[in-house]
Order: sequence, then structure tokens, then C-alpha cells
Amino acid sequence: MGARGGIVADGFSRVACEVDIAPESQKISFKEHACGKGLKSCRLTELGMTPRLCFDFCRQYANAKFFGLIHGRDCYCSVYFHAKTTGGGECNAVCEGDKKEMCGGMEKSSLFEMHMCADSASEAEMAADMSADALKVAKSVVELGTSTTDKLQALSKSWDLGVCSIKPEGELACALRTSWTEDANKIIGLKHDTEHDADVLTKDTKALTEAQEAVKAEGEKVTAKTSSAMELATDTVRDSAAKLSGQSAVMNTSITQTSGPFGGILPGDFSVFEPLGDVKKDWFAICALVPVPGESYAAVAEDDPKPCASRCLSLSTGTQACSAFNYQYKDGLATCQLLTSGGLVAPADEINMAIPIFEVSKTKRDAMGIKSMGCYAHGAFTAGHPKGPLGTKVVKEITV
Repeated sequence: MGARGGIVADGFSRVACEVDIAPESQKISFKEHACGKGLKSCRLTELGMTPRLCFDFCRQYANAKFFGLIHGRDCYCSVYFHAKTTGGGECNAVCEGDKKEMCGGMEKSSLFEMHMCADSASEAEMAADMSADALKVAKSVVELGTSTTDKLQALSKSWDLGVCSIKPEGELACALRTSWTEDANKIIGLKHDTEHDADVLTKDTKALTEAQEAVKAEGEKVTAKTSSAMELATDTVRDSAAKLSGQSAVMNTSITQTSGPFGGILPGDFSVFEPLGDVKKDWFAICALVPVPGESYAAVAEDDPKPCASRCLSLSTGTQACSAFNYQYKDGLATCQLLTSGGLVAPADEINMAIPIFEVSKTKRDAMGIKSMGCYAHGAFTAGHPKGPLGTKVVKEITV
């Protein structure tokens, strides 16, 4: 059937499960020839058999067109196979080297056709391109995540109001620090996973580059060992790139969810919202109302509360309807928290209900490094309460 030489195939496919009655004289046994002349054993014979191992052995024989696997461990190469028409059971013998593959049966052979597409080099190049794209996207997502989490942590650290002991209003205002920290920690966890996958892909891509260079160096006399190394490196890079792309998508989704309305929702009619507190005298309100569950957002964005107003308007009905929202902007990070009507108070000296607020002085706001902040309430909420128009109840003025 010919002596060993350069590779005659760069791919293979499973074609049959048959009792192969082709004569033994036209078969080359892996067990007898893998180690070469004069050697009874070598590392190859100590490896668990797989279709890939059998292929790499057979692809070196000039006339070989097929290879077969039988008994879960025995490999042979052939010019052709001759299928017996009946009997033989099934190909249900698990490969010794790969429990996910079947290597024939007790009588039948798992038969594979070898082919030469001459596309291993181009597939390697495509895998390298796939790696470059995946690493580029991952870098962008990690940079955005890092910027977002750094700013969230900075805002959380600076949020020092001194009202946490006031129940329940102070607890609501102070809970924002915990919310920002939790959002940051979630993204940080995904960032670490993404960076790990990027490191793995970088390492795998380096191995692929080295394998490509080895193939080029051998030229037309490329060996099965060298070609196989490049093909396996190609598969590894494709898998690693796909994993990184998936992880980047998960991280990007988390950032997008945290960004919420800052991610591109067109602003609605902001004129229906009014800022609470004595803003003309540089006092900025924090409303101590019950939050709308899951409607707290943060993003690296422009200083503009309108996207939050748009989101609030979209949730203007239902048991958890948005009635107002708190807004903060610090060092390029915009945050807001949508609020329900829960938490209204009944001041002893007034008939109407009131919105409990903390008023933060400009000096205190500036001391916390916050550029903009405020509570914006929907006009229909403040004017349409059953007990009459809502006022505000200043729980405490917060100064430096």
C-alpha cells in the first residue's frame, strides 16, 4: 500500500459501520506499524485510541483512502473496504482514548474516509482572525466594565449622608450605596471570567501561530505530526474564541441591563416632571419613596436625567407604577432609581399627604464630588393624589 511519506489527507469523515471483509494483506495495522521498523513499542501505542490518532497514522500512507477502528482500540488503514452484507452487531465499542466516540464493535468496524481539501492552512488563518475579533470585542467590553465599576465604587464610597439611622426614610437613602456596590461586584465577577478566557485564547493563539510557522517551514514535505499540530491548534483556537465571544456577550448584557435607559432609549416628555426641594436656593432632593423593584440604573453617559424620565413614563401604570425618580451624576457616571408612590407621609400639621425628602445643600453635594442630583416627580403623581395635591416633607437638611 506504499511507504510512509508526506500527508495524503487533511480531513476525515465517518462513512459506515460494517463488517469489513477486505483482505488483511491490503490493511496496515496501527499496532504493528505505529512505532516504525525495529521498534516493538513506543509512546504512540501507549495512547488511548481515537479516530484522530488513527487518522494521523493513516494519513501518511500514499495509497490510503480509508481507515477503520474495531474493538474500541484497534486501528488500520486501507485502500478500500469490503462490507459484509449481514450480521456483526453494532459499532458500540467506546474508544479507549475518547469516551464520547465509538471505535467499532466486536465484529464491525467504524469506517472513515480520508480526504485532501488543502484547506487546513486557510482554516488556521480563519481561526486566527476569529481570535483577533473575539479579543478585540472582549477588550472593549472589559474597558467599559472597568470604567463603570470604578465609577460605581467611587460613587458608593462618596455617598456619605449621615442619615442611615433615620427609619425608614434614611434607610432608603442609604440603601443606594449597597445597590451600587452590588451592581459593581456583579460586573467585576464577569470581568474576571472574561479576562481569564481572553488569557486562554491569547495562549492558544500563540500556539497556533507557532504551529503555522512549523508547517510553512516544512513546505511540501509537511509531516503528519506537524500538520496535525496545526489542525488541533486551529480547533482549540476556534473553541476558545467561541467561548470568549460568549463570555463577552454575557458581560455586555449585564452592563446593558445596568445601563437601562441610558443605553439609548429616546427621552420622553421631560416637562411633566418637576424637581423637588428648594432648587432655586441650591438644595437638592433625595426622595425617600419605595423603589420600583429592579429599576435602578447606572452607566457611563452624559449628564442628563431625561432617559430616566422616559423609563419612568413607560412604567406609569400597574401596582409598581413609577411616580418619581432619584438622579445622580458623578465623574461621568449617570445613575437613577425609579420610585413608586409607596412611602408617602402624613404631616401632623397638614391635611394632604407629602413626599418625604432629604434636602442636600450644594456644599455637601460638591463635597461628595457629585455634579448633579435631584428627585424628579411626575406632575400627575403630585397633583392627582386622592387626598389632594402632594407636598414635600423635609425629613432632614444635609449639609457639610
